[in-house]
Order: sequence, then C-alpha cells, then structure tokens
Amino acid sequence: MVDSLLKDIQYGIRSLVHRPGFSLVAVVTLALGIGATTAIFSVVNAVILRPLPYQEPGQLVRLWSDTSGKRTDQNQFSPAEITDFRDQVTSFEEIGFFDYGLSANLTGGTQPERVNGSEASPALFSVLRVTPVLGRTFLPEESDVAQTKVALISEGLWKRRFGADPNLTARTIQLDGEAFRVVGVLPDSFKFPEKVDLWLPFSFTAADWKNDRQHQYVEAVGRLKPGTTVVQAKAELETIMQRLAPGFSAARKKWGITLVPLQEQVVGQVSTTLWILFGAVGFVLLIACVNVANLMLARSTDRRKEMAIRIALGAGRGRVVKQLLTESLLLGCVGASLGALLAVWAVKLFSISGIESLPRAEEVAVDRRVLLFTLVTSLVTSVAFGLAPALQAANSRPNETLKKGGRRSAGSSSRLRNVLVISEISLSLVLLIGAGLLVRSFWHLRNVNPGFDPSHVLTMQVTLPKTQYANTARQNAFIQETLQRLGSLPGVKTAAGTINLPLIGTWGMGYSVEGHDSTQRYVADNATITPNYFHVMGIPILKGRDFSERDSTDGPPVIIINETLARRHFPAENPIGQIINAGTKREVVGVVADVKPRGLELESKPQIYLPYAQKPTNATFLTFTIRTLGEPMSLAGAAEGEIRKLDKNLPVANIRSMEEIVSTSLAQRRLMMLLFAGFAIIAVALAAVGIYGVIAYSVAQRTHELGIRMALGAQLTDVLKLILKEGMVLALIGVAIGLGGALALTRLITGLLFGVTPTDAVTFGVVAGGLMVVALFACYIPARRATKVDPLVALRYE
Repeated sequence: MVDSLLKDIQYGIRSLVHRPGFSLVAVVTLALGIGATTAIFSVVNAVILRPLPYQEPGQLVRLWSDTSGKRTDQNQFSPAEITDFRDQVTSFEEIGFFDYGLSANLTGGTQPERVNGSEASPALFSVLRVTPVLGRTFLPEESDVAQTKVALISEGLWKRRFGADPNLTARTIQLDGEAFRVVGVLPDSFKFPEKVDLWLPFSFTAADWKNDRQHQYVEAVGRLKPGTTVVQAKAELETIMQRLAPGFSAARKKWGITLVPLQEQVVGQVSTTLWILFGAVGFVLLIACVNVANLMLARSTDRRKEMAIRIALGAGRGRVVKQLLTESLLLGCVGASLGALLAVWAVKLFSISGIESLPRAEEVAVDRRVLLFTLVTSLVTSVAFGLAPALQAANSRPNETLKKGGRRSAGSSSRLRNVLVISEISLSLVLLIGAGLLVRSFWHLRNVNPGFDPSHVLTMQVTLPKTQYANTARQNAFIQETLQRLGSLPGVKTAAGTINLPLIGTWGMGYSVEGHDSTQRYVADNATITPNYFHVMGIPILKGRDFSERDSTDGPPVIIINETLARRHFPAENPIGQIINAGTKREVVGVVADVKPRGLELESKPQIYLPYAQKPTNATFLTFTIRTLGEPMSLAGAAEGEIRKLDKNLPVANIRSMEEIVSTSLAQRRLMMLLFAGFAIIAVALAAVGIYGVIAYSVAQRTHELGIRMALGAQLTDVLKLILKEGMVLALIGVAIGLGGALALTRLITGLLFGVTPTDAVTFGVVAGGLMVVALFACYIPARRATKVDPLVALRYE
C-alpha cells in the first residue's frame, strides 16, 4: 500500500508539473478559498471558541440588576444590595465586586503617565483564580477605607515603567500625588474587567454597606459552586431579593436579577455576527471547490483515453479513483499551504481594519488549532472537488472511449460542469447581495446626523489629582486658565471642556420635573460641560442661551436640556424657565439639538447638561475640546504643551480628533462590511473564471461543429449569439436560484443592517444586473474566439 501510494504521489506530481497552467489556477483558487476561511476561523477561534483565560471558566457568571422587570436588563448594583447577596447566597463559591472607569496619574519618573484601571474587591481575584507573577493580590482587610493605600499593577506596566524590578513590592509609587504600595503584579493574560494597568481596592464605608441602595455603580462576577446551574443560582437570588423587597421603594419592587455566563457576556454581542461571517466565507470556499472541480472535470475529459487504456490494461476502477484523488490531495495540500500564508497576512491586515473593536481581538492568531483546521479543510475540500471527476473517469467505458470519434463521451461531463457553474453564480450572488446590503447600511450610517460637527475638533483628557486640586475652586481655576491658554493658541477658534464626549458613552442621572408630577422620577443621559462647549462641538442651541461665566459655583443652579426631553415634558409649553430637579432644583436656561451619545445607529434619549462649575459630583477628570482652523492633530503638541506649562506632572491622555472618534464608533460595522465585500469580490471573480472556463472548453470541444456551421454559411454574428446564449442561459439560471437563496438568507443579517431592509429591491436589482454583466463579459471572450475559427482547420479537427 505504501509503495502504491508513493508511486501515485510521484505520478501525480509529474502530471501536475506537466500542466503548469491548470495547476497554477487550481492552487491559487484553493489558496484564496482556504486562506479566507482560515483567516476568519482564526477570529472565530480566538473570540468565541477559545475558553476564557481563567480556571474552569464555565463556572463564572456576571450578575446584573434588572430595572425593567423583564429579567433581561443589565444594570449595576448598589453597595447594600450586592453585599446582601454576597452574605446570603449559597449557590456561589464567592462573588467579587469591581468598578470600571478608574484612571490615575502615575508620576515619579521622567514622564508622567495616565494609567487606566479598576477598583476591585479582594474576592474578585480569588473568583477568577489569578496568580500574580510577583507578590500577592489584595487582602480582605485592605478593602477598609482606613487602610494604607495599596495597588496592583499589570505585567506590561511593570516591565515598561519599572524595568521588571523584582523588588517593586517593597516600594511605593505616586498615583495622583499620593503614595501607594505595590503589593503585586498581575500577568498580561489577566484582562478583567478589561485590559487595564492598575487595580485599587474597592472599598465602602460602613454606611454604604448597610444603607446605600440608591446609587447603582457596583458590578459583580461570581463563581458557581460545582454542579450548580445558572437557573438555580438565579432562582436563589430572586428569592433573596423578594425577601429584601419590603425595604425597597414601590418602583423597585419590580426589579429582578439577570445572570449571564461570563463567556456569553464577553462575546455575546458579536458571536452571531462572526458566525454569519464564517458562513459567508464558507460560501467562498465552496465556490473555490466548485471551480476546481470544474477544472478537474475538464482535465478528466481530456484524459479519458488515458484512463480507458489503464482500465483496459487491467487497472481496477478503485485504483483509478485512488490515483485521481491523490492528485486532488496534492493540489489541496499545496493550496492549503499557500492559504495558511495568506491567512497570516490577512490577520496582520485585520489589525488596521478595525478588528480591535472586537472582544479578545489581541488573541487572534494563526495558532496550532487554526493550522489543524486548515489541514482538515484541505483534506475535505480535496475530496469534495476531486471525487466527482474521479468517479466519472472510473466509470468510463473503455470500448466506447477508444473508438475513433469517441468525442461524445464528454456529454455527461459537460452537463455536470454546467450545474457546477450555476451553483457558483448562485452562491456568489447571495454573497454579493449581502455585501451590497452592508455597504448601503454603512453608507446610511455615515450620513446620519450625529447632532454635532466633528470636523476640526481636537480632544484630550486630563485627570486632576485630588491632593493638589482638593476643592472645586482650585479645579475650576485650573480649567478656566487652561481654556484661556488653549483658546489663544494660533489656529484655534475656541476651546471648551466636558466630562462626557458624544459616541463614547455616558451615564444616567435621575430627575423630576417641578409642576409635572414631581414625585415621578426619570433617567436622562448626563453631560457636564463648560461654557462654549456647544460652539466648539457645533451643537445648535434651539432656544434660550449657553452656559456662561455667571453660572458659577455661587450662581443659581441652571440646566440645559435636549429637544427630546423638551418634547417629552413640555410639548405645549416654553421649556425656558421650567424647573428640573436633578439632585437639586435647576432652572432650564436653554434647549439644544439632540446628539448621539452612544452610537450613530441608536435613537437619541433625553439628555441634560450641567455647568462644570456646578457639577454635582467630585469628578476631577475632563476632556478638553478645541475647534481648530486647520488639521486638528497638527495642534496636539502645542495644546499639550500649554497644559504641561500649568502642571508639569499632569499627563494628557487620549489625544485624538472627533472625526477619529466617529470613525472608531463605526469600526466594527466597517470591518464586517469590508470582509463581506472582499469575500463577494473573490466569489464573483471565481464565478467569472468558472463560466469563462466552461464556455471556453465548450468552444474547444465544438470546434468541429462550429467549422461545419461556418462552412455551410453561418455568419460570425450567428456563432457569437450561439456561444453567448449558452453562457447567459447558465448565468440566468444561476441568478434566479441565487435571488431565491438571497431572499431566504439575507434575513440572517437583519441585525447588521441600518436604514435598509434585508429584501431591498434596489440592492437585489443592481447586484443581479451587475453579475449578469460580469457573466456576459466572461462569455464574450471565448465567444469572440469562436468567431475566428478557420472552417478548413476545423474540418480537419481530430
């Protein structure tokens, strides 16, 4: 068996080398199909299939408070709620707490640095079973607010900032001007709650633990006990909540608990999209297989006499199938090798195409599992495209094939090749229509009015250390001086500041409306801003005025609302002068146009704006916004320099233009659109090659017939029409089948569409018409060649 296999491989190599044109086309076709499939599988593998980097990740769940009463919402807990659950629940081994959004200024080196982090309870690290590369994690007593300040840092920060100093745990670092003792270094593989460089102890006061049920800002993750299901744990938490309900307000008695497995929480929003994408690239691979199968059928037809002689000399039909499948496997292996190289290149290309918008994007790589997938794919595809030609060759009849004029034996092969071309066209049409719908959706989304003008706007963030800027007066003085300096820079029109930028997200603030059932509480998006913010961002003021310097700490509390909130509460009244209670009673002094705070595809919600000088929280972070006359990033260095002149230890972070922020918000949709469009282009190219190959082969097979027709008086246009008709009939059948398939399958991408339906007639019509034009061009070249057949030469053919 081994000797026979080696001989088959040697003969197969010689056979492929002697037909370089056929071999090159087949290998490139397979490389495109296998390479694209491997690249997308590397993403699916990293994001969905690979377990989270924690011990026994299946036991980890995220806990959420549900404020809708539908048991589907995901909101944070108050300190008292989550500690009640922690102390009373028995379904969990432990529950850990954390909070997003921590940032601190790291000083003490040659250059100050702003580091992002999270506050975390000591239990979080035991829940996730993380082992530090140096030192330890937090101790239970270190969550006491009175304890000495301690911190954990990431391995990356440890190496980058401290040169991997093994004695770092014996030292302190300066965070916001305060000394923190580093107790441990966490490995780079630990990315919870996200990729951050700093963790501080999550601490509550005694009053928070017992009484605070109003402020929802605590997030939680728990580890289920072995054998406990999510349903059982949720039922127990619901029981505890019912037991605590008498102490809640009437509105909160409807609230419940939502539990989500951590794996689903991390990838749930993109898993469906990635599986759809994987299905689309599967179409490309299938089209590649069909194309190579067509090539193999043509080649087997040319080799029918060779196979007939082999069978006549005693070769069994199984032996013939084995020989031809060996050649297919050789093609598959070479194509897979080249495809793996293409996949490596594609993964690198993903890094500049928006893949960072996906969760776990940094884990995407062509690893051993991906290479194993490539190997299995190559074997399956080799059998898929090689089996039909091999069986057809093995089933040929030697007596008929070896007779003079045995050309008719190609009939069944031609019918099968026609079926394969129709399949290619229908599959490529489905991909093209899906790509067309995504392109139109992206175009609609790009043309959505965000409510502001992102052009010529530069943004940069600062966080004021509380030790140096302990009171509101000092904070306001620094910000006012900074805005004056930034506004006086050459090339700057004006400058302002905000705590929340559009499209990056915001948090809600409760409010009520005086004189309109003031006992009813609502929630609105909140933005705290300085004067001139609306001018910088190009947000129209519809009524009233902007904030001004008189809206200071000592001035009367004021508020500006957006038009959605104004329509909700004052549809027939003038909102100016109305009183809204947002922590304190504030007079409405202006109404501005709606902006998109969370995403261009989302509807605007009620939003309130507060003057920074009257901010209700002790927030010490701010994003400066600068409207420039020219390219925003060209002023980044000068603007940062002005801030450093005021405080050399104050790092400036996230320097970027608003246009970049808008582009980043569309990154995931852009990536899906580009990948779908790329796959569709490959599919159409393969389909065009397929139909060209079928018609060209048909012309070659019918040379004798065409010569007789022309000798009997057929005109060139008659021959041209005859050949074009043959190809266009195949194209029409493929398009008709493809339209039916697209009507059924495009509904799967409804969640990816915006401003267009999955059965959009314009997209269907344009794509179908475009594919027919491509098919016509692919048919025209061999048809034109057929008109140049010399009747005398054709009559002597074979």
